[in-house]
Amino acid sequence: MTYRAPETMTLPAALPERTERRDVSRFVIAYLLLTCAFPSNLTISALGSVGKPSTLCGLLALAWWLLYQLQRTNPTRAGRQMVRTAMAVFLGVALASYALAMLHGVPAPETSPADSGLIRLAGWAGIFLLVNDGIASQQTLTKVLRALVWVGSGTALLGLLQFATGSSLVDWISLPGFSAATELTGVQSRGGFIRAAGLASHPLEYGVVLVTTLPVAISLAVTDRARSWLLRWLPPAVISFAAVMSVSRSALASFAVAVAALIPAWPKKLRRGAMVLAVVLAAAMYVLTPGMLGTLRGLFTVGTADPSISSRTSAYTTAFGMLANNPVIGRGFGTFLPDYVIVDNQYLGILVELGFLGLFSFLALIACALIAAWRARRLAATPGPQQTAQAVLASIAAIAVTYAFFDALSFTMSANLLFVMLGIAGAQWRLARMPQSIPPTTNHTADRA
Repeated sequence: MTYRAPETMTLPAALPERTERRDVSRFVIAYLLLTCAFPSNLTISALGSVGKPSTLCGLLALAWWLLYQLQRTNPTRAGRQMVRTAMAVFLGVALASYALAMLHGVPAPETSPADSGLIRLAGWAGIFLLVNDGIASQQTLTKVLRALVWVGSGTALLGLLQFATGSSLVDWISLPGFSAATELTGVQSRGGFIRAAGLASHPLEYGVVLVTTLPVAISLAVTDRARSWLLRWLPPAVISFAAVMSVSRSALASFAVAVAALIPAWPKKLRRGAMVLAVVLAAAMYVLTPGMLGTLRGLFTVGTADPSISSRTSAYTTAFGMLANNPVIGRGFGTFLPDYVIVDNQYLGILVELGFLGLFSFLALIACALIAAWRARRLAATPGPQQTAQAVLASIAAIAVTYAFFDALSFTMSANLLFVMLGIAGAQWRLARMPQSIPPTTNHTADRA
């Protein structure tokens, strides 16, 4: 007699893959706080230029990611990840440039900056990889984006208080074991108006925080209906007002780019509301700050009469002369010192430090992130992921614009936020391609990394 196993003992043909990931949202939120809510000029005294807490946090993220990759026993099944590939190419060019520079020998003043530049690259790679591979659900992604918005709102509020009072309000901060690598810029003046900086080292860096967080704030205000109207719309209103009041060409230009990139994903009702809000904002500026509109218009019509523009253009000849010595792979990341010349253009700085290969790989990295966010929006089946994907695309585009106005990778906030957003774009595309029907039994492990 042949024994037949009862049907209740039959195993399914394929079991859902068990993920062994730990929630990374708290780590990423801590990184955002160390980036934007911690004075950007303070470093741990014993560690020098690489002693900024956010840099150390990024290195810890890299160690965490490497440890996970070494101990996992199952394939990730993440498929092709073009943003991570583009990041690997950019880092490979930077490593090759560093190796070639050390082989040929570099002047003594450039040795330490080259080493610290490599460490900063490792920190950025760490937070990028952790965000790109560690965010494993839309819920975790929303949590991180919501924290990003509140960090940006706090930065904007501090800047508005500085604008109103004409005082830095943060120059008293001093922590045991930390030293100031540079003095906080605090507040400056342009056209008779205060230029706020928040906790940033420069108003331009402050502007990057605002234009990065604004698109995300708007998208969450549109889709996050679980929260009250005030909690949803207050952050984008504060950030928008602070960006306009920043008296910064780069902030205004990137503000326009961010809004223009968001418009295709907006419903008609929201577009009409945005037009009304723009008129109200302009009227409020005219009433509350007489002369501000004329000052902002003058920023774009002054031409080379503006010292900040003339200094940029006059430095290009020197920069291109230095590029001629190493046009393919550059002189090494971090070796284009401010003592030589200040070009206030990160793309030109990368061209000098990493050559044409470095610039092309950096532009390709940004382009891949934009494409990933765009594809994530196309694949998304619900309005929430569609809006947030378009917001990430707008944020990265806005950051890319600001990088043409100053050496952004030399500043903590502007550099860290770029690589966080690049990682978020990669995570969005990966999540958009995941199967939508995930068994309930795996929900509790979905946010592990």
